[in-house]
Amino acid sequence: MPDQENVAPAVATVPELSAEVGSSLASVWARYVGARPSKAETQLDGSVVRWQLAEGTREFEEGMSVASEEDGSPRPERTMAGYKRETAAAVAKVTHRRVVAMMSDHDSKTGIATETFILEGPRKY
Repeated sequence: MPDQENVAPAVATVPELSAEVGSSLASVWARYVGARPSKAETQLDGSVVRWQLAEGTREFEEGMSVASEEDGSPRPERTMAGYKRETAAAVAKVTHRRVVAMMSDHDSKTGIATETFILEGPRKY
């Protein structure tokens, strides 16, 4: 029987990690937009996480437009800065790597929203 202390921890495969990142991001999206994204794809390539959402631009604009109080002031938890902070935190939590940059591109012509996260280098053990 192997010594439990010498057994290496299970490491998630890229597809498993991509799915977990996508699920976490969809949860944040749902808090801001009101529903999980209708169609999303997550790509993990080294230190880059890319999350693309078909119809994301429309869904986000509609969700954020109702993200204000009756007097028109934004709710603190539903601002663009809050969204960026929460999505970066979700990616960092799943990948166990610090997010050093986040770029958001919402193309109104195609309706595609792309969130790109640049991660800190791999953890040193």
